[in-house]
Amino acid sequence: VGAALPVDVLTYEEKTLSAILRVISSGLVKLWSALTLLGVYQNRRCAFRVLQTSPFLLALSGNSRELVL
Repeated sequence: VGAALPVDVLTYEEKTLSAILRVISSGLVKLWSALTLLGVYQNRRCAFRVLQTSPFLLALSGNSRELVL
């Protein structure tokens, strides 16, 4: 509301509590700040850890260090 930022949840894995989020590049700092400031959600404590960022969605699909040919 007012300062809303469109964010897409591309995947969410409940087992590991991990997700891939998509946001326009100009909104990355706003999203990161919002996640940093959020400490409680629905009366439960929470914290977020950003594992990777990329301007290219394909780069998030795999880890080149684990590539098996």
